[in-house]
Amino acid sequence: MPGVNHLQIPAEKLLELCSRSLYTVDGLWFTAVEQKYGLDVALELDVEVWRKLGQIQAKRIVSTLAIKKDNPIQAVISVLQADPVMFIFKPQVAELTDSKAVFRCTDCPPQKARIRDGRGEFPCKAVGIALFTAYAEVVDPRIKVSCLICPPDAHPPQYWCEWQFEI
Repeated sequence: MPGVNHLQIPAEKLLELCSRSLYTVDGLWFTAVEQKYGLDVALELDVEVWRKLGQIQAKRIVSTLAIKKDNPIQAVISVLQADPVMFIFKPQVAELTDSKAVFRCTDCPPQKARIRDGRGEFPCKAVGIALFTAYAEVVDPRIKVSCLICPPDAHPPQYWCEWQFEI
């Protein structure tokens, strides 16, 4: 087999394709569970899946990229920024100190797809708490994660959700 990128596709395009593919599978899975068992069951299962994915992804990123954990807040932000899962959300670090970070998702294609399909915004706060807490626990269990804004909360047009990491 020739090189993985034998078509000379820019790395950023490949990253976006992989990230979108992951969320397409997630969205199809979630929709099927929601249709068969209802939103509450789908949400319960989704929280568990994303909690486990957060643990796996954070461990992979820390070991693959040899992220140093000297400063836990800097490390967790490095993990989030390096994770291809986060790519489609166009993440932004709104604040970063040695003891606190504020992390935003400025885009949300899965939410946009739900709105486009007439299903409304998904109440994803519990999923975000599970995912971001898993990332934080892998880096340093002392990190506390707080949701500042996330659907079903109203959010400004500049971003969909905002999370605080503190130690």
